Amino acid sequence: MTIRPARPSDIEVMSGIIGHHASEGLMLPRSRAGLLTSLQHYLVADHNGAIVGCGGLQPYTTSSGEIYGLATSPHHSQRGTGSAIVQALIERARSESLSRVFALTLAPEFFTKMGFRTVEHTDLPEKVWRDCVACPKFGNCDEVAMVLELHALK
Repeated sequence: MTIRPARPSDIEVMSGIIGHHASEGLMLPRSRAGLLTSLQHYLVADHNGAIVGCGGLQPYTTSSGEIYGLATSPHHSQRGTGSAIVQALIERARSESLSRVFALTLAPEFFTKMGFRTVEHTDLPEKVWRDCVACPKFGNCDEVAMVLELHALK
């Protein structure tokens, strides 16, 4: 399996993977147009030419960014695909000199295993005031806010 930058030709599969999980209420949906607009932020997991997962890193400030849109194929991904994508996104964050990454997730156990810690949503004001206020879940969010401090890792 190879983790690589997403390409326009990956959007259809990415949309299908994300759409599957969104239809189960496990993540927010993303339109094809939205994926195309933010494509430069996404990485994909490619297994023998088949896209089996994706995830993005959206910079928020000069020191922080969000890992978002993380999803793996319900039928074709290998164990460890999600972890491999997150590790690659963390490396991208380091290469962009970010000192922390955060995620809002319904799978906090996964992110805890990756070294993230739980925080309050109010600890991420840049996320809340940029995106959360426009979210249909605002005021009744069931996602867990998680942070990973990169400068503390070697």
